[in-house]
Amino acid sequence: MTQTMSPPSDLILVGHILDAQGIRGLVKIKPYSKDPAALFSAPQVWLVKPPEMAASSRPHSVKTAKEHSGHVLLSFEGCSDRDQALALKGSEVYVSRTDFPDEDPDSFYWVDLIGLPVQNLQGQSLGVVAELMDNGAQSILCVRSPDQKEDRLIPFIQSVIQTVNKNPDDQDRKIIVDWQLDW
Repeated sequence: MTQTMSPPSDLILVGHILDAQGIRGLVKIKPYSKDPAALFSAPQVWLVKPPEMAASSRPHSVKTAKEHSGHVLLSFEGCSDRDQALALKGSEVYVSRTDFPDEDPDSFYWVDLIGLPVQNLQGQSLGVVAELMDNGAQSILCVRSPDQKEDRLIPFIQSVIQTVNKNPDDQDRKIIVDWQLDW
């Protein structure tokens, strides 16, 4: 079930284990995304039980993954009964960013947008993406600037977002938006 190796530096928290499912060693995971594609594509996940640090996490090789009633059921190599699965209850689930499936050209993983500078069409800096949230209708960029008391909330919709350059190899990474400084 576990292997000895250092965790990758690009681990992303994608959910936590709620409970064991059944008697054959399945675990029930509460994903932190509407589309838990990373859990279905990862050959292994890294588990850590709080309050430990992610650096002390252990990899678990995934045998099967399936969706069930808004949760994800995973089975791991070497985890074959309910007691072994129950021992993992409460663990946070991390996936290496390199194991995420490729996104569509017009979609983005939130984790790739955090930290990007945001500029408007006039070339004015609006700040940096500090986090994202979902209001049910669309995603919203929370853009933080040192000269603003509150974050700017910018809807992540086609009419506002003009371009997104999130290429880590590019010096000019940024998001261009149709948004004014005083909005």
